[in-house]
Amino acid sequence: MTKNDVVQFTENHKWRGCLGIINEDKGEGHPRRYMIGVPIPDSGTAYIFDDGSSIERIGRAVLVEEEE
Repeated sequence: MTKNDVVQFTENHKWRGCLGIINEDKGEGHPRRYMIGVPIPDSGTAYIFDDGSSIERIGRAVLVEEEE
């Protein structure tokens, strides 16, 4: 999994069923840590860290905000 991948939290996570976008990969080796942005309507974005064990890759985000 890499930055801008769309992921879904699996049943063993408290955010199960929610979709998010990997914003950053915070680990080069083991253990990996992904920072996942989950959009919340009328509230902004929640950032959740996961080691990859509670997420499944769904696809790739096409429209993402570019970094400056």
